[in-house]
Amino acid sequence: MNIIATIIKMVGGLVLLIYGMNMLSTNLKKLTGEKLKSILKKSTDNVFKGIFIGIIVTAAVQSSAIVTILVVGFVNAEILKLRNAIPIIMGANIGTTITAQILRLASIEGNSIFSLLNPTVLSSIFIIVGFLLLEFKKKRKMKDIGQLLIGIGLLFTGLMTMINMASSFSNLPILSQVLSKLSNPILGILVGAIITALIQSSAATVGILQAISQTGIITYSTTIPIILGQNIGTCFTSILSSLAASKNAKRVAAVHLLFNLIGSIIFIIVIYTYQYFIGFSFWNSPINMGGIANFHLIFNLVSTIILLPCIGLLEKLATFAIKDNSNQVNDEEDTSKDLIILNILDERITNIPNVAISNSLKVISKMAELCEKNLKRSMGLLNNFDTQKFEHIHERENSIDKIDIALSSFLVKLSNLELTEQENKSITSLLKIKSEFEKIGDYSYELSKIIETMYDNELHFSDTATKEIFLLYNILKDILSRTMEYLNEENLNNTIEIQALGEISEMYREKFKKQHIERLKQELCSVETGIAFVEILSVYEKIIRHCINISIEFTNYYTTEEKYVTKHEYLNMLYAKQNVALKSKLNEFSHKYESLINNNNLTIFE
Repeated sequence: MNIIATIIKMVGGLVLLIYGMNMLSTNLKKLTGEKLKSILKKSTDNVFKGIFIGIIVTAAVQSSAIVTILVVGFVNAEILKLRNAIPIIMGANIGTTITAQILRLASIEGNSIFSLLNPTVLSSIFIIVGFLLLEFKKKRKMKDIGQLLIGIGLLFTGLMTMINMASSFSNLPILSQVLSKLSNPILGILVGAIITALIQSSAATVGILQAISQTGIITYSTTIPIILGQNIGTCFTSILSSLAASKNAKRVAAVHLLFNLIGSIIFIIVIYTYQYFIGFSFWNSPINMGGIANFHLIFNLVSTIILLPCIGLLEKLATFAIKDNSNQVNDEEDTSKDLIILNILDERITNIPNVAISNSLKVISKMAELCEKNLKRSMGLLNNFDTQKFEHIHERENSIDKIDIALSSFLVKLSNLELTEQENKSITSLLKIKSEFEKIGDYSYELSKIIETMYDNELHFSDTATKEIFLLYNILKDILSRTMEYLNEENLNNTIEIQALGEISEMYREKFKKQHIERLKQELCSVETGIAFVEILSVYEKIIRHCINISIEFTNYYTTEEKYVTKHEYLNMLYAKQNVALKSKLNEFSHKYESLINNNNLTIFE
């Protein structure tokens, strides 16, 4: 019965360890946010810097698996390149050994100042400080730091619980018999790999070994294969996380596996060749916590030194193992590539809200680009209708819809996490902005359908109607162009110009409708052609309205104020504070477009 209680306590310690690790990594990512992305990106210019960053970040997160998952996510999100990710993975493998080095301090006792480094004492200090920050500090950042410190404390409390409980197994003959079988290198590696794959933490596996080592029943011959196996088993997490990712993200996981596999093979050959011909004097001696920590460090350090010159080779092997599709089309109208952008909406980065928000904006930028392309292609059909081009417009509209659905799902999942007020406001704005662009895509496609109907019924605009259509189209292009500039940065001047262009467009639209009615009365155009004319003007009006809405939402997105600005408030503020600038732009654009139509200097066909 005591054994059952001990096993339960050990499992409880393991659960506490994993929970503490998750708590630590989650709060570290919340605190660093965009900085973590920046830190990882800084590794791109130097291999040694990449290794160093991998060590530091992994030491902070206390898990190479978590760092590798982040790297897989960043490569999938096109934040990192495959080659730049390899040194980070190497560094992560070294960084994960620090946990074992800290645990070996459990042997420090006595009244010296160094006794404070004992993990039991350290974990209590972290939990106490974390609790005080969580309870008595009001700022969100301090509370996150408090949770992070509690996570570290729980991590080490869990490990120390396992170590303390392991001593209860020292007198069990069956355990000694089972462990002695693991001196077989193949079996030991297999067990180490399976256990690590199941608990998804190499640090936890090494911690379990260190706990068992306190019983004195495991030897170097038993432990070395298990440590080699756990380095292979830790790759299982990154492989799982890459299954639904891009080719390059899958290659990151492949590099992680290759690195540990090649390193393990080299160590097996060297160690067991030496043991067979010469022999280690300590081979069958009991191993202690320090010995486990040292071998874990030596393996990862030596593997990195050996494979560091082979980064290019590892990249080629991963690329060879996971090949690109060879039947890619280079056609400008090929829409199969439009959805590639969705790779950057990786759920692995939702725990880093700033990065997830930044990537969402990139996806919206792609939507905007596709909308603009469809609008131009649709207008091109008015001059020369082509069925194949019309189909490409339809396919691109389907791509816009798919991107919209995927982005909605991603942003909604992101909004369900614990976020700051500013992050929540940004997500609300992005959800509205992407919906506005999706509507622009719908109306661009509707424009092509109107022109298809004209083609089917052999309808043609008069020269005057054509000029009017394309004057308004030139205004629309100007508005859309200025709207898309918001995707890079906020520009108050763009806000004023979009509003001014909207008013100019409204003025011309009313003027052209009256002229159109006169042409109908004089029977200068057919009723069917007149309907198409009005429908096209209506499409323009709706797209312009959506562009104005987008400019309002970008104002909310870029401002740091927590208050959300409505359309009514926005327009009141614009006319009250920027009335002089608005009038100036109205005059400027009036002269510009009057000149264009009078001089026949319009961009008519794309």
